[in-house]
Amino acid sequence: MNTYRPSQTSSIWLVALKILLLILCLYISAVILGKIFTLLFAVTFFIIRLAIIVVAAFLVLHFFLKLLFQIDLLQIIFGRRFSLRR
Repeated sequence: MNTYRPSQTSSIWLVALKILLLILCLYISAVILGKIFTLLFAVTFFIIRLAIIVVAAFLVLHFFLKLLFQIDLLQIIFGRRFSLRR
């Protein structure tokens, strides 16, 4: 059996060192995760913006084809079965 007990001052220094190490690790992880999330959010924003542009262009094209030439773009793309389900 080991009967060694650290003195009170060495225990305080050990706790202070652990807290300092914890703060340092949290700071490093915040810096790394900040860069990763910035990149992830930028890519996600680009994909969502591209999808919205494609959908809006499709709707405007459908509207003008229907208005000017009486052409139903949804019927051309999806067929008659799509328009019968409505």
